[in-house]
Formats: sequence, structure tokens, C-alpha cells
Amino acid sequence: MPDAISQRLAALGGAARRSELVRRRGDVDALRRAVDDGAVARVGRGVYCIEGAPDALVAAAAHGALVACVSAVALAGVAVVVRPEHPHLAAPRDRGVVRSTVRDAFPCVIHRELVPGERRSPGATVVPLATALARMLLCCPPDHAVVSIDSGVQRRLVTTAAIADSLGATAPVGARVVLARADGRSRSPIETLARLALRAAGLPVEVAVVVPMVGEVDLVVAGRVVVELDGFAYHSGPVEFREDRRRDRELALQGYVVLRFTAQDVLHDVARLVAVVRAAVGMSRR
Repeated sequence: MPDAISQRLAALGGAARRSELVRRRGDVDALRRAVDDGAVARVGRGVYCIEGAPDALVAAAAHGALVACVSAVALAGVAVVVRPEHPHLAAPRDRGVVRSTVRDAFPCVIHRELVPGERRSPGATVVPLATALARMLLCCPPDHAVVSIDSGVQRRLVTTAAIADSLGATAPVGARVVLARADGRSRSPIETLARLALRAAGLPVEVAVVVPMVGEVDLVVAGRVVVELDGFAYHSGPVEFREDRRRDRELALQGYVVLRFTAQDVLHDVARLVAVVRAAVGMSRR
């Protein structure tokens, strides 16, 4: 059975400061025994973790901060385009003014967005998802922020209204413009990125359109070009392969042009994707 210190660490996400673990006199000896037994690791002065603790949570414990922005979004299981090299953390403006060897050992990106003097409360190690996504609008490339917002909204973990509230009244207008591009109907990051690229090129795009006798398709451009996107996890067995071909035939019979693209097409040659779709739109109009 896990000892009390290990359980306390697990409840905090796997990492914590000594002050968060030692609550009564007996906890000092219990923490020492847990370290000696190898159940708990001391990763810095006053900082402890259990095996498998996410790097972002360990860094947050070292800095006395909260996991924030894109790092908090990733911890929530929401899609992110690029995981950051260093964890993003939220801390008060007056935290970390004095140099610390413990903090120096855990490089991170600090967002000074907490109230001065505010401390981590027991059990609170990550900012709310709406707050994290709002910070992404201010910190990350716009398309990356929209991908994560789409993912969170599509999974019903957050709403755009909650994200807008978290931005605050003084947020740049551009952040709200980017937020307005979100569409929780997109079911994958590559659908979001393709939609954004096509709309940026001036093409009218509908998302998650239901076509009679076919079902839902990823994107419909200019009313007649169906864009289907096969992600990295896409796997087509015999049954799925036949169904895709049936859908493609039915779409063709209904007058649609069907274009299929892979994740590689979207992530590494999206300009070519846009050019092909634009050409298909022109052909369908003629």
C-alpha cells in the first residue's frame, strides 16, 4: 500500500514542495522514509516527486507556481500542435525576484498573471482550462491557439464564452478576433488547420456537413468540393476502405468533387493543399 506521503504527492499531480507535504510532526519522518525507500525522489531543495510525475508539474512545484498556458492545456488532454520546450507556468508578479538555484534548475516560461502574494493552494497545481486557453491566445501562434480551443470545445471541456471571460476586459482586440475563428465542430487538429488555411485564402468553408446517403464529411468548400482529412491515427481496414469508397462514389454521383489529404499534407505543405482545393473549386464552377 502506498505511504501517506506518496498518496499526498499523487493527489498533487506527482510533485510538490516540502511545505505542501509536511503538515504535522510525523510527516517529517514519513517523508524521509519515503525518500530512503525510493518511493519519493528529492529533485531539488525542498522539491519532491514520485515516478512518472509530468515535467510541468515538477517545474511548477520548484517555482511555487501553477502549470499554465499550453502546458496546462496539454495536461488536460486537449490537443496542442507543438508541446513547448520548457513548461509554461503562472506566478505572481512578485514571485521569483531573488535568484534561486532550485528555480534555475527548472527552466520555464513564466506568465505573471496571478495576484501579487498569491500562493499555491492545497490541491491547486494547474490553472483552469479556460484560463490556460485564454493565455494561449496571447502567447502562442494564432492557429495553434485555435487548434487547442477547437479541441477543448469539441470535447465539451470548455466553452468559448468561458475563454472570452478569462481574457478580461483589457485583452488585445486581436485575441478576441482569433477566438472568433474557433469552431468546436472540427474533430482533429488537421481539420482545424486546413479550415483556417482555406478561409485565410478567401475560400468559403463549411464544417462537419451532413450529406444525405453519405453522412458527415470534414469540410465542404464553395458548396461543391468535399475535403476529407486522414490523420496520423487514421487506419483503414477492409470494411472502412470499402465504406470510404462507397462514400466517395455517392458524393460524386451527387455532383461533389472529393479531395482526400493526409496529416503530412496539412502540416508540411498546406499551401499546396490550398492550391489544389482552389483549382478544384474553379473546375466545379466551370
